[in-house]
Amino acid sequence: MTVRRDPRRPGRPWIIDFTYKDTRTGEKKRYFRNALLQTADGARKEERRLLATIAEKGYLPDQAPEGEHTPPKPEMTFCEAVELYKTTLAQKLKPSTHIGYMKNVDAYLLPRFGSWPLSKIDRAAVTAFDLELAREELSASTRNNIVIPLRTIIGNAVELGHHDKKPDFPKLNRVKSKVYEPPSPELIDAVVAAADPHVRVAIGLAAYAGLRAGEVRGLRWLDVNLDSDMLMIRQTITHGQVVAPKSGHERGIPIAPVLKELLVEASKKPHKPTDPVAPSRKGTPWTESGLRGAFRRALDRAQVPATRLHGLRHFFITECFKGGASAPTVQQLAGHLHLSVTQRYAHTNENLKKEAVKVFTRRRT
Repeated sequence: MTVRRDPRRPGRPWIIDFTYKDTRTGEKKRYFRNALLQTADGARKEERRLLATIAEKGYLPDQAPEGEHTPPKPEMTFCEAVELYKTTLAQKLKPSTHIGYMKNVDAYLLPRFGSWPLSKIDRAAVTAFDLELAREELSASTRNNIVIPLRTIIGNAVELGHHDKKPDFPKLNRVKSKVYEPPSPELIDAVVAAADPHVRVAIGLAAYAGLRAGEVRGLRWLDVNLDSDMLMIRQTITHGQVVAPKSGHERGIPIAPVLKELLVEASKKPHKPTDPVAPSRKGTPWTESGLRGAFRRALDRAQVPATRLHGLRHFFITECFKGGASAPTVQQLAGHLHLSVTQRYAHTNENLKKEAVKVFTRRRT
């Protein structure tokens, strides 16, 4: 087979491999290279062009004998590197990561660098680009999220042999750590009470079990054991695709009493083990926008300050710390891959801080 995927190379690239006779020297030669366009159809079209050139000239110009002028091989552009990424590395990424990358690729990177040869996208070019984004008043974290796909896409082209080496990119911008201020218990209670019945379970899973939105969408009744009071988080649904949880591992979460009340009530409705625990009104898993919209409507009805759906997860983690749980325990409950992420939440609110320092107002007798 002259066009195939090479399992020995990173990313299993499409390669073109055939032998031919150079009519100028009579030598038998082998053509063995990665295809310029990393799709089956693109590789076959390239092979046909090469064979047509051999039939016409009797040799391949880029494999001319020593001393004969060889036209330089066109350098890959960033636009071509994006197409290469879509057919190789993107297949290995989580859907949410790939979708996030492509939003910034389409909005910022292709308009700026689409036609640029990869060799021109160097340290100076990326630094100038970041300064322009800063002048648009984009935050350091947002600018990092724009540049990271650029680095990833060019790095992929290097790994697959389409570019010589990774550029000496500047370091990512330093991002100040944030102190998370989660919703209050009173706000959570008000929102749960104001939500439609089919929305309450979704809110409860986020607030009282710390589930991410994708995990709320992916939880099935077979993952719930009301006898042992345990949830098993085995999957997440992101943009309609079922994938492993963000950490890559399953985890168990004890069911809090307040959440059990919601689950027991929901379990009274007829359901199959594979049905979603917190479905939309149609009985199907929520879409991203559908769940966010239902939560916003509950906030409006409760007449409470606006907060993000992910803020309910912050509430769960913070309350676990307030209850005396250790950081490693909270890490397991939250499904954080790294303890450093969990420790960002290990803070107390302003009132608790004020109470703590009141000890210094006591006089010794």
